[in-house]
Amino acid sequence: MYGPRSERSARLVEQLALTFEELEADATEDELAAERAVGKTTTVRGFTRKRAERQTFPEHLPRERAVIDGPAACECCGSNRLRKLGEDVTRTLEVVPRQWKVIETVREKFSCRDCEKISQAPAPFHAVARGWAGPSLLLAVIMFEKFGQHQPLNRQPSAMLWKACQ
Repeated sequence: MYGPRSERSARLVEQLALTFEELEADATEDELAAERAVGKTTTVRGFTRKRAERQTFPEHLPRERAVIDGPAACECCGSNRLRKLGEDVTRTLEVVPRQWKVIETVREKFSCRDCEKISQAPAPFHAVARGWAGPSLLLAVIMFEKFGQHQPLNRQPSAMLWKACQ
């Protein structure tokens, strides 16, 4: 009654020991193969993508810089210990009859030294949200090109930039 069961458990332990020995041998073979494969590979230098600038205007166009004053006190705690962190520049293309210019609107960023909250003036209004055309360019030139010259809207930005570059 006690003999066959006790022998069976001993046989199972021996069988598991053999299985572990086979796995160890396979693992060492895999490690050797991996070392050989690493020796054959070449290392490639990594790179980081640079975010493309959304719109660039020609450098020869005159530029007008309008700075919007930042907050005088922190919006969160009311402290006046602000330090400048940077600025956001929004470029719009404007046209004065027979003259093109780029207006750069600068919004300075400030950080409160007490509560570390960032404060900045609100962005100016644009006739087209996230657009680069100013109101006089948008209303005057684009409407004239569409209705006066019968030029489709999808062809206008490239035509206007071509005119600005001349």
